[in-house]
Amino acid sequence: MQLGFVSGIKEDSFRIANEIGFDGVEIAVGKWAGRDGEPTSENAQRTKELIGKYGLKALTVQWAEVHYELENSVDRLKQLVVFANGVETNMITTNLWVPPDMAISDRFNYFKKIWIELAKIAEDAGMKIAIENCPHGVKNLASCPATFRRMFELVSSNALGLQYDPSHFVFQFMDYLAPIREFGPRIYSFHAKDTQILYDRLNDVGVYGDQYGQDGWWRFRVPGYGDIDWRKIFIALSDIGYAGDVIIEHEDPVLCGEDGLRRGYRFLQDYIF
Repeated sequence: MQLGFVSGIKEDSFRIANEIGFDGVEIAVGKWAGRDGEPTSENAQRTKELIGKYGLKALTVQWAEVHYELENSVDRLKQLVVFANGVETNMITTNLWVPPDMAISDRFNYFKKIWIELAKIAEDAGMKIAIENCPHGVKNLASCPATFRRMFELVSSNALGLQYDPSHFVFQFMDYLAPIREFGPRIYSFHAKDTQILYDRLNDVGVYGDQYGQDGWWRFRVPGYGDIDWRKIFIALSDIGYAGDVIIEHEDPVLCGEDGLRRGYRFLQDYIF
């Protein structure tokens, strides 16, 4: 296993990764990654030089934008494939975005139409696409085991898999261990993020209260500072023979910045195998 965290193309982040002891980074590119995050060949070369300077690897390339908002998602994926090759990784991570106003009965048809082609592009290029299970309201189709099963039924290509993040199941009060064992062969990447349920607040506002920010009844934390049993997580990962990357997605509003990364790194060292 190699340990990393999500970062844009930022030299300061790469320097911090090196100082803490991380093996690499998940490189976010696309609209959400800012003006310097376009997946161009020039940016791939610059990124490769920067991570090499700090002794790091590109663990994955995160497709950080909503596919249905793009003029041409096929051309965009082809750009990402070139970028990923340029930074020497064969893993692209993203979400299965579907328009939120689309009827539920139409969403899987939409997914099949789009992703059969995207998966074929990845497969032909020797790439894998790992889908994160963050629900994003109703925008990410791949948000629970029921949709994972349907997703792999409709698009059977082994190029398509999961970037498993247990934190998203915690605030939905779902089992975050069983899917690891059920979908083990399809887990291509792993996001290490924790969730803390603030029960006093939950009891005050209920599950329909504000779910985000300091006033919410739950919040993301770095590993070890929330409600996840990480010992059981890594036993499950060992049971399925997982040998991929473990990537901190740092969204902790309490332990911010470098401090949170250092604490998350130290905590995970006891479990990495």
